[in-house]
Amino acid sequence: MQNEKISMLLIDDDEDDYIITRDLLLDIKNVDFSIVWVDNYDNAIRELEQDNFDVYLIDYRLGEKSGLDLLKAGIERGVRSPIIMLTGKGFAEIDHQAMQMGAADYLVKDGLNTMIIERSIRYALNNARIVHKLFAQEQKYRALFEQSVNAIYITNKEDLFINTNNAMEKLFGYALPELQRLSLKDLFASADEYPRLYQALTTEGRVIDFETKLKHKNQHIVACNLSAARLVDSEQNLLGYQGIITDISEKQKVQQELIRLEKMMMTANIARSIAHEVRNPLTNINLSLEQFSTEIKERDDLAVYVDIIHRNTKRINELITAMLNSSKPSQLVLQPGSLNNVVEKTLEITADRVKLQEVQVEVKLNDQLEAILLDQDKLIMALLNIINNAIEAVTPKTGQIMLETWQDDQNEYVAIQDNGCGIATSDLDKLFDAFHTGKRGGMGLGLTSTQNIINSHHAKISVDSKLHQGTCFTIAFPKEKEF
Repeated sequence: MQNEKISMLLIDDDEDDYIITRDLLLDIKNVDFSIVWVDNYDNAIRELEQDNFDVYLIDYRLGEKSGLDLLKAGIERGVRSPIIMLTGKGFAEIDHQAMQMGAADYLVKDGLNTMIIERSIRYALNNARIVHKLFAQEQKYRALFEQSVNAIYITNKEDLFINTNNAMEKLFGYALPELQRLSLKDLFASADEYPRLYQALTTEGRVIDFETKLKHKNQHIVACNLSAARLVDSEQNLLGYQGIITDISEKQKVQQELIRLEKMMMTANIARSIAHEVRNPLTNINLSLEQFSTEIKERDDLAVYVDIIHRNTKRINELITAMLNSSKPSQLVLQPGSLNNVVEKTLEITADRVKLQEVQVEVKLNDQLEAILLDQDKLIMALLNIINNAIEAVTPKTGQIMLETWQDDQNEYVAIQDNGCGIATSDLDKLFDAFHTGKRGGMGLGLTSTQNIINSHHAKISVDSKLHQGTCFTIAFPKEKEF
């Protein structure tokens, strides 16, 4: 059986002590030591920086510098092999300091023998192998933790954040020190949601795919799936919680877009069927009406009824045309233009109505917006529908409407906010559906047409509303030079 080979750096400024220690090492059976002796601090530092030895023996006395200084320097330079301290006398304080600083062991030269030094080296090497193995595993899981595309967090018993990965910081806009001043509860958009999660964790021990809405640092809402579990010790005492958060905002947007397209196709089919079934008899009515009109020219008492029939058949035809137009993508004439100009021209059109209703309008336009490709006339129509709805939603004299533009790296935005009656949560998902309206006499096609115009610009429209508080429409236009 081959002897175990161990390389060692022995650092001692006393040659006699070096020889004594070397001889003790060479007397150890079943081990072949390769020993290098260094007698000064500076040379020892250079060797420690290379970290090419299996184990280090450092004497406490090294002239102007001490072994503790060298131990500290080695630890700071990332020495991973075990370092054993040697001293001529036993000092409990030095022993304590050395172990606290990271020494593998502390040996007193007086009474040192082969058995003691062998046991110390074997213990140090075995402990170092375990530490290296744990370090490798920690690095592996740390890499998984840091490189995960999903947000991962660890909290204490009070659900205060202890640690998070980069994806968590990126998803919610907080740096780790900022998160460590928050609890998971602070991120919930709705105060009612967190107790449901906490109750499930308490009773079940874990929660999988808990769908909820969390808040970014800038207060915008992030749709998320949250999976979490309780962390317990060997006696099942609660230590804290760990969880994974997945951003499902894009997934929800895709699902909503598919639903929107499906609704549009269904509406288009209905519109075409109605147009076909209604326009044919409507044409016959109009032809008959023209013939009838020539025969009753002298009957003034019937003229009023002829006029009613004529106006209503015309109205039916116009409604069918509007319904057909609202169910198909808008044909755009794109030119470089400014969203600020679109907002200003829209307000010019609504000025009389705003004045009549005595509504206060506030405008905040970002003068740094770049020109983007847009169809100005179509966008004015889209914004008109929203602004007219806002005027109808607010109370005359006390009503307030704010229009604002801004931008980020990807988009330019237009927001129209009012302090009107608001929209019920149950109606928000149906807001852009054809024929959905809360106004008497309305067809429910205005916002459907608006959405079609916005979508044709590759833009996105979203609505945030609370009953009796108001509504905000936000439109995001991509900064694309071409569509």
